[in-house]
Amino acid sequence: MSEEVVSSPALTLPSWLYKIKKAAWIGVAAVGLLITAILVVPHFVDLGLFKRTYLPLVEEALNRRVDVGEVRLSLVPTPSIRLSKLRVSDNPAFADNTFFSAQQVQLRVKFLPLLRGRFEVTELVLDKPVFNLLKQPDGTFNYADIANKKTPAHARREARKRSEGTRAPDASPAPLVIPSSMRIRDGQLNVTTKGQTPVVIRGIDLSVKEFSGEAPFPFEAAFSYPGLHTISLKGELSYQEEKALLELKNNRLKIQDLTFPVQGNISSLFTTPRVQLDLRSDNVDAQPVFQILSVFNLAPRDTEISGPMGLYMNVSGPSNSLVTQIRGLFKGVKVNGKRALKGNLSGEVFIRLPLGGGSVSKRLQGNGKLVARDGELTNVDLINKVQRVTGMIGLSKDERREATTFRTMEADFIIGGGFAEFTRLYLVNPQLEVNGNGTMTIEQPTLNLTIDTSLSPQASARVGRGHASTFFKDSHGRVVVPLKVTGPVENPSVNLNAQKIAETGLPQKMDKGFSSFFKQLFRNR
Repeated sequence: MSEEVVSSPALTLPSWLYKIKKAAWIGVAAVGLLITAILVVPHFVDLGLFKRTYLPLVEEALNRRVDVGEVRLSLVPTPSIRLSKLRVSDNPAFADNTFFSAQQVQLRVKFLPLLRGRFEVTELVLDKPVFNLLKQPDGTFNYADIANKKTPAHARREARKRSEGTRAPDASPAPLVIPSSMRIRDGQLNVTTKGQTPVVIRGIDLSVKEFSGEAPFPFEAAFSYPGLHTISLKGELSYQEEKALLELKNNRLKIQDLTFPVQGNISSLFTTPRVQLDLRSDNVDAQPVFQILSVFNLAPRDTEISGPMGLYMNVSGPSNSLVTQIRGLFKGVKVNGKRALKGNLSGEVFIRLPLGGGSVSKRLQGNGKLVARDGELTNVDLINKVQRVTGMIGLSKDERREATTFRTMEADFIIGGGFAEFTRLYLVNPQLEVNGNGTMTIEQPTLNLTIDTSLSPQASARVGRGHASTFFKDSHGRVVVPLKVTGPVENPSVNLNAQKIAETGLPQKMDKGFSSFFKQLFRNR
């Protein structure tokens, strides 16, 4: 009789319980490794050496003193060196000014090279940096000494070769490797000009990724400007170190609900940077364009403008003496100004604004030729004066109303030295025709115009019965009244042009009588 051997099954943990246990041990090991790294790695990284070695390099490059509060190494969430309260002083000529400061600078570095004493930076992050630019009366800025400091390309190459060469084990760490990424978060730019209100640009954000000298890399920039919505520029940059050249590729500028393609470059990066940027759009709404120009006091704020126009803009020149040029092509734009006129505007305007000392109105240059059609005057005071004089010569209420309208109004002008010089002014309506010229100050618009007002044949017949009217008639039998318009645009004075009156041969007594009549008729009230 054989004995049967009975074997009991081996006791095993369920598979899911085993996996949980294994994962727990892995987690504990990872945490332990992380804690060990946090405790041990800082002993292998000499932050004092970092501070003594690299900050002087920055000071030498900027020719300015650099101070930092605390330098710390952080391994979580990514290895990084954090510099708090960074401050870059200005040059001795501006001893009381801080050229640049940042609440925190973060240098994200690679972990393994860090253990070997190398600081290979993968990303540079500036938190709340503040740039303070001071503009001198001659138009130069407090960074001019940096721009003029030349560092030849061959010297930079030699320095890089020396840093990449073979070093003894006890040699100092290699210089910082240029990061492939850079970010600025919530930056601020202060531009101060003596005697003027400082310009403060807040909310500056910048992101550069995949920086390379071999291929274009993406970037985004945005900032806020007083009176405007957030302005942003997005596209690609191409960097050529041998040429010290930075090119913009496929860039789009967004400002005040408008989008413009932008192209150009910045050259001579290591000496005095030169800018060459172009912006153009063949069909853009004039309303937001003039809202932008009004912020810079280049267009009246109380004028409503809308309709299609072409806009072409160029910014060029050395960074310390830039010149901005704008050409506007109006294509039947509707204009409604409270102090001048309303109508449909066509024509072209070119303005040029050099960067420099003095007010914008004094530096502004340009010219233009504009035509307004099917409109009317909107200056209430001037309308009342025109209607009073046309009523005195016998025009009906409807005819007086027509005298303040126009079928066509033309203006050719030149801008310079704080003035707009009108080389030709022309207006025609059913009751009169006006030809003239003169000037207008730009900063506080004040007129100094000489105009000849020719009445229509019907109106001339009504006022032509008097003896004095014969002195004012032209070859077509129309009465032509020479006038002088002077004073603020809001309330100009209108008088007979004494010089023109003398040329007509009008007797002195009659001249005084007419002058007295016009002074009473057009007195400021």
